[in-house]
Amino acid sequence: MQLVQWTLFIDMLGYRELNGSIDSDASAQEFMEFMNDNRKILDFTNAPHIVEQYKNNNEFNLYEFYDISHCFVSDSLIITYKPKEAVELDNFDKRLMHSANALFIISMRLQTFIFHCFAEKGLFLRGGVSNKYCYIKESIAVGEGLIEAYEAESSLAKYPRILIHPSVEKDTGLLEKIDFLGKKMYEGKGILQKDDTDGRLFIDHLGYAIATVDKSIPMIKISAMVQPKRHAAHLQNVQLLVQRHAEQIERKLDELSTRINNASDNGDECKKLKSVLTKFEWLRKYHNSKVAANPWLKGRLVQEG
Repeated sequence: MQLVQWTLFIDMLGYRELNGSIDSDASAQEFMEFMNDNRKILDFTNAPHIVEQYKNNNEFNLYEFYDISHCFVSDSLIITYKPKEAVELDNFDKRLMHSANALFIISMRLQTFIFHCFAEKGLFLRGGVSNKYCYIKESIAVGEGLIEAYEAESSLAKYPRILIHPSVEKDTGLLEKIDFLGKKMYEGKGILQKDDTDGRLFIDHLGYAIATVDKSIPMIKISAMVQPKRHAAHLQNVQLLVQRHAEQIERKLDELSTRINNASDNGDECKKLKSVLTKFEWLRKYHNSKVAANPWLKGRLVQEG
């Protein structure tokens, strides 16, 4: 028996414009270092010591069930968790539970990459998630899961969010396990959120980050009591993430508003800029909803322009 395969296609919004502004060896080298750091972040998640930690985990050894691959193609990141044949796995309920757990791990691992992109270069991410087949070798990726994840990113996501492809929702048993884990571990503050603008599910990366330091959640409270210094450090990291997220959204909204004011009222450029502006207004609403719902975090709201 095999677990569910997870395939993600993630695009960096604003990459082409940023890339087009490079006009010297120095700026090119700086940008190459940024992209190289992104690769290091992804490589680190599967470092030997991480693999060893999972081998010693009695509840779920990720690497017993998955071969994990990723590649960068220009401004896009492709990740797949390709299931291995697990001979000893003969319980369908456990198959769904382990598959749901893998999506939590994926969401957790994306945090550093997401933060690095917006904190360093003001690049926000839009992506799609599929539960279908994908195969990656070096910088080449193929498979229906790749096409489906790309469709979710390019046609359905619209806003800076990592969208769950609607076909994934057809597996109601899998979604029930994802919801169960969110309720069991994080008191209902899980990894998926349904967007009230279009009813689509997306990875709630900001809410998930906040939940990992929320001491109103029993699991987090116990962890904070056992390792108070570790919790305090993690809380500072999450507060920094929220702070920088707010700053970069404000910067982007100000930049777009200025460009719109300087553009022709009815020109194609103005229409395009206004379309982009709606995406970041959505991001402001998403950010503020998470901060406002957690006043104990003392997080930074994105101010109106």
